[in-house]
Amino acid sequence: MTWKQQLLNKAFTLMQDPRVAKLLQDPRVMSSIMGAMKLRSDVERSFNQRVKVLAKSLRLASEEEVQELKRAVARLEQELERSRNQRRDAPDGRSVL
Repeated sequence: MTWKQQLLNKAFTLMQDPRVAKLLQDPRVMSSIMGAMKLRSDVERSFNQRVKVLAKSLRLASEEEVQELKRAVARLEQELERSRNQRRDAPDGRSVL
């Protein structure tokens, strides 16, 4: 069992405790939990933005750019294969284009 699964099991066990349920009904506690979740997403977003800026300043390709290049290469490979097939299928061996 992974540590994540153990943590989830412990959280579910705690949620069944009436004291915890009563605590979660307090609006201050819920707003604190929501603030912690928002803080985590804000930190993650800020970190990702800084990584992108750093990668750009180092002239590194971003993950999005690499994916776009892979798609472009795949399209070109398909076009080349179609062209080869058309040339091979032509009766006189010339390109049908």
